[in-house]
Amino acid sequence: MTSLSIDRMVNLDAYPIAAPDSPACQSLVTEMRGRYAENSVCLLPNFLTKEAVALMAEEAAQAAMDSFRCDDTHNSYLEKDDPSLPEDHPRRRLETTRLNVVGCDQLASDGALQTLYQWDPLRDFIGQVLGYDSFHRFADPIGAMAINVMNEGDTHGWHYDEAMFTVSVMLQAPEEGGQFEFVRGLRSDTHDDYAGLGAVLDGDYAQTTNIPITPGALLLFGGRKLLHRVTNVVGARTRYI
Repeated sequence: MTSLSIDRMVNLDAYPIAAPDSPACQSLVTEMRGRYAENSVCLLPNFLTKEAVALMAEEAAQAAMDSFRCDDTHNSYLEKDDPSLPEDHPRRRLETTRLNVVGCDQLASDGALQTLYQWDPLRDFIGQVLGYDSFHRFADPIGAMAINVMNEGDTHGWHYDEAMFTVSVMLQAPEEGGQFEFVRGLRSDTHDDYAGLGAVLDGDYAQTTNIPITPGALLLFGGRKLLHRVTNVVGARTRYI
């Protein structure tokens, strides 16, 4: 497996996280922390070099040949149906998800994706942006890192994540569709806006924000409180993220 050195993978001129104590890095952390604290979303465009994106997309394509197929229906909370609620309650509304998934154990230990994932300055930078004093990698050998693989007709229905946040790198956009969309303000630690959720599920997308799939971008996303989905993928080109 061919990999790259970190300085050929990460755009360190724009994101100087290899020198965590430098004023430039601390300024970047402060700026990104403010964005995430305000919006639960932090997008870092051109985080990866074009060379790294090409190599990681190739790794993803190879691993995707043995990926796990997910074809599922679920509610927006990824929970089992609650028959005690009225039939038309938003928690009982079903969404469709169709995609393939590559697990961490399917990725080469010396590949570009694993090299990036195991790079301590990236872990520490993300932890600081998210506001954690102590931050660690996920120990699950399968779920620590995964690739979402979406082909023609695949989609990811409206949902809230079970995890507090996700960290993603965008590797390849489809020809059309496959847009990452989210809606703010429908969920907090103490409240769920079921009327607002129902409106979105009924097709009211007036408050929807779109995050373009731009290869090379790094995305920090607080999906436990942000309703989100991926629209239908159109065309022969696979979407990797």
